[in-house]
Amino acid sequence: MVTRKQYHRRNRAQNRARIRAFFAEGVNKLHLPLAVRALPTLLHSALFLFFVGLVICLYHSNLIAFKFVAVWVGICTFLYVCATFLPIFRHDSPYNTPLSPLAWFLYTGFLCLFFQSLQWITAFNCFRHELWVRFRSLGDLYHDWFLHGMEKAAEDSALGLSSDIDIRALLWTFETIDEGDEIEEFFEGILGSCNSAVVSDPQVAFKTQNGEKMSEALVGFMCDTLSSNTVPESVKRRRVEICSKMVEVASLSINRWIFDRILYKDWGGLLNSVDFGLFLRRITYGDAFSAYYSQCVTSVIVATVQERDGRWFELAMGQLDVSEAILREYLDHGDSLLLAICIAICRRTMGAYSEHGWNRDVYSQSKTLKSLTKFDIRHTLPELQYEFCSLWNELVGSARYTGGDRHTRSLSINILMHIRKTYITLHESTSAAPTQFSVLTTDIDPILTLPSSYPLCNIPFHSSGLSHQVDKVTITATGMKAHNSETSTPTLLVNDVPGTCASGSVPGTPLVLTTNPGHIGIYVADDSSPEHVRS
Repeated sequence: MVTRKQYHRRNRAQNRARIRAFFAEGVNKLHLPLAVRALPTLLHSALFLFFVGLVICLYHSNLIAFKFVAVWVGICTFLYVCATFLPIFRHDSPYNTPLSPLAWFLYTGFLCLFFQSLQWITAFNCFRHELWVRFRSLGDLYHDWFLHGMEKAAEDSALGLSSDIDIRALLWTFETIDEGDEIEEFFEGILGSCNSAVVSDPQVAFKTQNGEKMSEALVGFMCDTLSSNTVPESVKRRRVEICSKMVEVASLSINRWIFDRILYKDWGGLLNSVDFGLFLRRITYGDAFSAYYSQCVTSVIVATVQERDGRWFELAMGQLDVSEAILREYLDHGDSLLLAICIAICRRTMGAYSEHGWNRDVYSQSKTLKSLTKFDIRHTLPELQYEFCSLWNELVGSARYTGGDRHTRSLSINILMHIRKTYITLHESTSAAPTQFSVLTTDIDPILTLPSSYPLCNIPFHSSGLSHQVDKVTITATGMKAHNSETSTPTLLVNDVPGTCASGSVPGTPLVLTTNPGHIGIYVADDSSPEHVRS
């Protein structure tokens, strides 16, 4: 049973609701919102009239003050007019005045009547149907904007933009979060949207400059995760898998600027992560230079990581393209692994630069070789030492060949500069040891830019061990090219170090390396002008 007190309480609430509704209808019927919006207009109009009166007054009393105030009022008026009409031409403009809605209604109303008139005129058969359809669509558009105001135009403009703005919105969102779990959830959400029907073509959406920024954010997240000592291994693996799927689904590119940050700047912690190396090997690169950078980074990872578990073996075998038995043999023989990686990256560097004709700086291979030449070559497998000497002779021949490409010669000299100490250690107290520089020679010494300062390896047992390697890489005018060992029998005439000569040769004469009639490299021992090599 409802008590009298409850009845009066309900009755008072109903009365208050009815009274509020009564006044709310009065607000709407008497257009109070329009009157409120008109108040700033009246204030601005009053201020404008005040300044007009001030200018007129000064014109009759003080010409100097009149000129100053007139210029100032003119500038302010111009800026006010610009702010008034700017939303008409820039729908995303944050600037407007109380007169902007009035200007908008006048603008859209005029264009609505104009295009509707053209639609009526072109309705006759003497005009093309496409022209009538065009005028009709424009008339309907401006009629819709006239009824719904500037907000409707801004909404239509925003929804009609390309997906590039969505990537920018995601980047803005990413910049507001800093917790690892939140970032992981953020990338999981993007991955889910890419796999859904919301994003029709995620690869097109991310193939922009903003897509590169998203790649940079992704790699930065991986760096923070893999470099952390507090994140469990299971979480690290899960996040790397999310990043891998993100790169695959959205076709994100890992460009050279990201690799620069890894090799030289603040993301160096990734060089100690096997997971990041496996991540790089799963990526398909559209840019050959980025693919080469990836090889450099992966080589450094294989060389520097000390915890050699199953994942490390997977990465190392894929990088060196060897079996597990050979890899374990490298590990059982001192620094053989580092020597094998050094040889592999040198050959890949020469091959990549020659194949693509790159004329770029060689920072990537310089950083890589500095990291990979910190070993004692005397404690390595003999066959790897032979292959190192073969590589050295090929590089010396490429550097001395004056008829070759200048950039290939510069690159050969740059590699020789970085591996020279390894060569000196291996050939200490032999006739093949360098005579024009030593281990104490600094990297900036001009002597290192002279091709003639680098001797050829003429050690007999090195040469015998090299005979089966010569057919692998042939120095030509364009660089190093692969050659099939099954189709030719290599012949090697090895010149002695300066001041000596091999049997049947004369110092200073060309050295000919022949594998078949189509591949001949001529090495001239004459000095050439020093070339600056950046390292």
